[in-house]
Amino acid sequence: MRSLAIKNSNSLSYFCINWLSDTDGPGKRLVLFLQGCHLDCSWCHSPHSQPQESPLLYFNSLCKKCRRCENACKNEVHLFNEKNEHIINRDNCTKCGACIEACPQSSGYTSSGSLVLPTKKTSVAHLFNTIKPQLDLLKSAGGITFTGGEPLLQYQALSLLAQKCKDAGINTALETSGIVPLQSIRQIAPSIDTWLIGMRLTTGTNTFGEAYLEKKTRETLAYLSQLPSKKIIVRIPIIPGYTTTEKYLDKVRRILEEHNLKDIEILRHNPESAHYYNALGLPGKIPYNASLANEKYTYVSQFFIN
Repeated sequence: MRSLAIKNSNSLSYFCINWLSDTDGPGKRLVLFLQGCHLDCSWCHSPHSQPQESPLLYFNSLCKKCRRCENACKNEVHLFNEKNEHIINRDNCTKCGACIEACPQSSGYTSSGSLVLPTKKTSVAHLFNTIKPQLDLLKSAGGITFTGGEPLLQYQALSLLAQKCKDAGINTALETSGIVPLQSIRQIAPSIDTWLIGMRLTTGTNTFGEAYLEKKTRETLAYLSQLPSKKIIVRIPIIPGYTTTEKYLDKVRRILEEHNLKDIEILRHNPESAHYYNALGLPGKIPYNASLANEKYTYVSQFFIN
């Protein structure tokens, strides 16, 4: 079983900031993507968010095959074969960033290069000062959303950031699977206005049993649903064969009825789900099929309307 632990401190590890989104909570929002996830869902569209430390991403379409990375790396992470194909041995990578500095197509200051170490670690105070100007602009139109990965793996430091946002008059939202210790939810709950609950009654892997996933989901929703003045939005990803079966949907509907939850978002299967698997040198686990994805989206939407 994958560990839940990410060291708690006054620092946060994150891999992306979306400065303006209208799909991650009420209104227009800044979205902070925190590093680390323990669930290993088969359909994860951001597998680079799962490790506790930053993985090395490689985007072949941007590589000029200049071989400067090969010369810069002392650990033989970057090799080129007789066809001048770029081979990456990630097991040897120490995340030193020397290859990124050497690459004319990459930079440590951007995540859009051929080689990328996406994760950054910074203090809560520095991160808040970085995002506050944008939050001030969004104060009357939306707010901030914390997501991941699983953001509650860093709940102690995240609680500090969320409280800073609340003290500044910013609306806060947090997206979580709820498959976390209840202690983490209790600690951050006073600083969160909206909860986005990604239903994970199955992950498609053997990392956690379905009985455990259902138990933790019920425990989380039982706690959140009794909090005063809190908004809960349940999010259901449409993954054909996993979250579209009648058994799964019946179970979701029973849980929603038990906790009197009415707000549901049906999330389409991401057509770009293979993007980061390719960048990690991994095969995508669930191929995207547009026709099937649209069919199942319609089916699940009607299931909850009826």
